[in-house]
Amino acid sequence: MESLQTIFTEILGLKADHFEEFHKHLYIKTLKKKEFLIQEGSVCDFIAIVISGTLRSYVQNNDGEFNNDFYLENSFVSAYTSFLTQMPTNCNIEALTDVELYYISHKEFNALIEKDTNFLKLAKYISDNYFIRKCKRETSFLKNSATERLQMIRILYPGIEQKVPQYHIASYLGIKPESLSRIKLLTYINK
Repeated sequence: MESLQTIFTEILGLKADHFEEFHKHLYIKTLKKKEFLIQEGSVCDFIAIVISGTLRSYVQNNDGEFNNDFYLENSFVSAYTSFLTQMPTNCNIEALTDVELYYISHKEFNALIEKDTNFLKLAKYISDNYFIRKCKRETSFLKNSATERLQMIRILYPGIEQKVPQYHIASYLGIKPESLSRIKLLTYINK
């Protein structure tokens, strides 16, 4: 919770009172490994922050599952397009470990913004983070090799290789697990 307070006061320049008001509207939720935070077809009515644990976001089609995001400790997590539009999501968010998080409902978050527009700074911060992560990933698929994409994921998600199974990382990178093993071996040999 300290990291969230730091976002409020140091990054967003809000007062401790804003954090206290926000904190009053947070609920706690725990998930066991393999439980879903949200599933495809549901409307996302929350924004959460991960206190502990790791989650993945993925989409599914006839060819399988494809990871498109990870949420580690202190990350905001939501099916964000669904949260903004209040339309059903096309993704699934699943716990990769036991997870504890705080969340605020769509209704309560919007009520805070209506009451005090300073909370728009938090909304912008969350939106900006999602947008930047998505743009970096999209650009990396268009410009970078799999090795460069692996380097990018290590920067975007520090410590991810100790928290997420390799086959999930490979899926996020758009490669087969064997290719990821080869890339890591070649990177190790070339050091």
